[in-house]
Amino acid sequence: MALKVKNAAKFVRGLSRARFIPHCGNGTFPGALTGVFGGAGPFDFSAAHAVISAVPISLKTDGDAAVEDTLDLSGFTEAAVTAANFVTAFTAASITGGYTASVDATTGRLKIVDSAGTYLQVYGLAAELAGFGRGIGAAFIKADTLESLSVTPDVKADETDTVTDANGDDTSCIVEGYVKGATGSIVDTAEDFELMRLFSGGEIDADGVFSMPNSSSEKPYFAIEIFNPVYGKGESKQGEQTGWQKITVLNAMGSLGDDSFAQSWRKKNYTYTATTYKDAAGVEETAVKYEYLTLSEYAALDLDNV
Repeated sequence: MALKVKNAAKFVRGLSRARFIPHCGNGTFPGALTGVFGGAGPFDFSAAHAVISAVPISLKTDGDAAVEDTLDLSGFTEAAVTAANFVTAFTAASITGGYTASVDATTGRLKIVDSAGTYLQVYGLAAELAGFGRGIGAAFIKADTLESLSVTPDVKADETDTVTDANGDDTSCIVEGYVKGATGSIVDTAEDFELMRLFSGGEIDADGVFSMPNSSSEKPYFAIEIFNPVYGKGESKQGEQTGWQKITVLNAMGSLGDDSFAQSWRKKNYTYTATTYKDAAGVEETAVKYEYLTLSEYAALDLDNV
């Protein structure tokens, strides 16, 4: 391999921002055309009793404005709304924007797709109770207040299998280890209840109060997209970056860190564990991907609006 030419080298600086993307109910990565999956049902909509004839749901494709609507589930058994019932109510709502709901023939799970676009978010009370985002809604959480974020490979070490004969001579075989995934820690200088819920499986009630999870809570699975500015060799001003580095952690589960209170700014701590990722076709992918984006490719992501 040729020696890296310094003038072509990429120098990555700092941590700019991150985006957290809840997985679909079936553990896959959400997409507008491939679909966002919820649960298989039946679903208990008792928590929506007061608004059962108009349960809020929101849908957002890429950087488009969110489409906000309601579903009338009053004609079904409130504590046991089936996936087919949900599809019936969704279709009857005639939601604008090219969205279609169905019951996936393979998994039996709810599935919502858009006729165009890349990213699709499905959230609101109806989405949460129907298992989208494993019960928290499939809405992206963006953070530009992080102090640090680490990605550490989780490696099964090489193993040496050795036998020693009567003469004291060893015969050995080294069995190669492999990367099982990754672990990491995150420090946020701000506090975000949505991020706390994502990492813990806790709840946010109608009054905006966050409650820690209990023994029956399920943790959401999620992806993390990390964006860092890239510079060329030599002296550069802050605005003279040449591109962006994007790191994607594909299949993570998180935990909340300790809270400590003192005469200083309090920072929020999180940890996560990521494993290899299987896509909708069952094909296994790595737990972490690294790539470089041009300035125009990064701008097209429209992170502020997606």
